[in-house]
Amino acid sequence: MGKKRIGTMAAVALSMMMVLSNTVFASESESPENTIMTEISEYVAEQYGSLSIAEQKELEEEIYQEKYVESAIASMNITDETDENVVDIAYQNMIARETYIAELISLHSGVKTTMDDWEYNLNYLKNHYDEVMAMEAVNGVYVDLYIEDYEIVQATRDMPDTQINGIRARASSYSSSDAVSYAEQYYDTYNTAYPDWTSYGGDCANFISQCLYAGGKSMKGTPGTSTAAQNWSNWFSQGSSCNTSYVSSTWRGANAFKSYWQSNASGYSTFTSVGSSSYSYGYKGDAVSLLNSNGSAYHTLIIVGYDAANKDFIVAAHTGNTKTAHLSNYSPAGGFVIYNMR
Repeated sequence: MGKKRIGTMAAVALSMMMVLSNTVFASESESPENTIMTEISEYVAEQYGSLSIAEQKELEEEIYQEKYVESAIASMNITDETDENVVDIAYQNMIARETYIAELISLHSGVKTTMDDWEYNLNYLKNHYDEVMAMEAVNGVYVDLYIEDYEIVQATRDMPDTQINGIRARASSYSSSDAVSYAEQYYDTYNTAYPDWTSYGGDCANFISQCLYAGGKSMKGTPGTSTAAQNWSNWFSQGSSCNTSYVSSTWRGANAFKSYWQSNASGYSTFTSVGSSSYSYGYKGDAVSLLNSNGSAYHTLIIVGYDAANKDFIVAAHTGNTKTAHLSNYSPAGGFVIYNMR
């Protein structure tokens, strides 16, 4: 899972030279800096086409400084503690839930089913809900989570892989630095002003929602009813208890979170692997959803830093608490979605 990262000052200095400097032995078209600037220019032209040429050039320089200059300097403070081997608890939890559901349905129906047969499994649970829930020692939390997750997968499977939501401007009310500061403060603790959903399938989406709210994203909807909480157009959390009428599914559930931010982020894009394309797209303060092979989101992260030398991100999360994992430490079978929050 986790690949070993460069940890010495000399190696970091070398990577900075490779990323930031034009070498006298390469032609101008081959220089790493020109390649980087081309990638940034293409991103800005696509995502911020409404800006003037002068504004686009200014934004390009800001992005270059943030992702390559400042991040390279910051990487000099990275130690081997940053190179952790991430235990993807959220993935383990998802496999346990989906294996349980497949075995439960096979037992009840007498027909063998698997994790990949999600449409059959969803319909079966909905059509035989009372019978299944009446089975001895049934895990009702797993059943309800499965139905909630795959109803969303079913409803959103025709969404495009990438989308820009409206005209994007440079100015934003969202503070990525505030979101990142919150993530770094609470990644290994739990803010008692909010409920902890660890025992209900995981706390990842709840934690990242808190980060986005700390960054300036506004809640939407009126807490207090199950109808409002299950409305995928709402996003809210009220109180410190695990009351599903006061915390929307979009706030606490990985799949519902994905559905909400596909429509409410500045834009989003889906990637199959970590590399130049994803690195050009994502920024500190952006949220990330990891997908299983069925397209179901099982984990939610927030970008808190950059690894320019490897075109990778540093991420923070709950349910596998971390603030130093690399996005490439995870291996989501269905890829991942980055939501631009600025």
